Amino acid sequence: MMDVKSINKKLITGFLTLSFRKAILLAISFATINLVLARILPVEIIGIFNIANSILAFFSYFSDIGLAAALIQKKEISIHDLKTTFTIQEALAIAISVLILFSAPWIGHFYNLDEAGVLLIRALAVGFFLTSLKVIPSVLLERELNFGKLVWVEVIENLIFNGMLILLAFNNFGITAFTIAVLLRSLAGATLINILSPWKMSLGVEKQSLKSLLSFGLPFQAYSLLALLKDRLVPLVVARIVGASGVGLITWAQSITFLSLEVMNIVSRILFPAFSRLQHDEKNLKLTLEKSLFFTSLMFYPLLFGLMAVAPYLIQYIVSEKWAGALPLIYLFGIGAFWANLSSPFTNFLNAIGKVKTTLKLMVMWTALEWILTPILTLKFGYVGVGMASALISFTSIIPIIIIKKLMPVEIIKNIWVGIFSASIMFIFAYIWGIFFVRDWISLIVLVLLSACIYSGLIYMLAFDKIKSELSP
Repeated sequence: MMDVKSINKKLITGFLTLSFRKAILLAISFATINLVLARILPVEIIGIFNIANSILAFFSYFSDIGLAAALIQKKEISIHDLKTTFTIQEALAIAISVLILFSAPWIGHFYNLDEAGVLLIRALAVGFFLTSLKVIPSVLLERELNFGKLVWVEVIENLIFNGMLILLAFNNFGITAFTIAVLLRSLAGATLINILSPWKMSLGVEKQSLKSLLSFGLPFQAYSLLALLKDRLVPLVVARIVGASGVGLITWAQSITFLSLEVMNIVSRILFPAFSRLQHDEKNLKLTLEKSLFFTSLMFYPLLFGLMAVAPYLIQYIVSEKWAGALPLIYLFGIGAFWANLSSPFTNFLNAIGKVKTTLKLMVMWTALEWILTPILTLKFGYVGVGMASALISFTSIIPIIIIKKLMPVEIIKNIWVGIFSASIMFIFAYIWGIFFVRDWISLIVLVLLSACIYSGLIYMLAFDKIKSELSP
């Protein structure tokens, strides 16, 4: 079992490792989908891929009953826990993969997809089964906070996926480019992670292990399933209202805006196992949570505010005017992203210390609001209604913050004000400079570099000593 010093050391190492390599992955994926392919592929094709991906994501949540998360959260695990989780996971993965394979034509007809779209759904089903073979090796690495190997797998997967996409798209493969890339990515990922984190695969279900894992796993998976129903409403249901083009605009705007949330995702991925290891040490739990708020705010807010400032020029000079309809969505989703960065670390914290039933109640509320407001506003305002609903619902993110404050005297404002203030000054500069000086992609890059320098200078003046102190062993 790791001590507090080891956990803190691995926490910092894991954050820096994930941040650096994730930045590379995001740059590759962002450039591939949102810049290169957005220029050469019709909006409809990217919309079809997002619809098919959402269908798979919906089914995939039924392949897990929270056992993997329970393995990470559990203080100690045994070989019986691993065997039980693997057996049930694979049984569910096989059943769902077969179901998707046979129901693909009906799904394609429902969403007006052609034969290539149906084939993509089937390819995603096969890829889903291959991905299920990554679960146990990934859990073992996450429990030890060994994120270096995990990220290397993701790097290889993304290089293969995006490299094949670009190659095949330029050779006029259309939606089939996604089909081939998905299969190659899944096969490479499953093979590589089992080489880097080998374990002796075995089948069997041990009743006591299953009972122990399900006590945390079922509420956690219910939370995740509700999150899926909430987040996948657009491609699965709203697609019938706005069509493939509308879905393309919505999902592209989300990918632009939520790029900043990848900082939060990195932190959450590290903190869940870290909080789980510290769940019986309240003092260090509080310090670790505050440290995560501080560093997340320093990285998240400049990305979000910067994207808001340059979004019009990104569309005009880098991507294409055909995406101009996504601009109001980018700003509306930005409001939601702002609040998500505050609430998500707290819901992640509650899950890690075993209060999964509390987060489940929160997710029930958010899902209900999403399913009520989004269709109503979409029918009234078209695809922009999706962004309006997202912005309105985001203000309820104050609730988990209030819950945490009742459990623990966490200092929130003290740890986030520097990031918000510095990013706000940077946004004002970028907005004014952009109006007068941005006329092409070169001047846009100059604006980005100048904004980064201004933000970095402010952080150096306001928070250098605190950063140095927090990073010291």
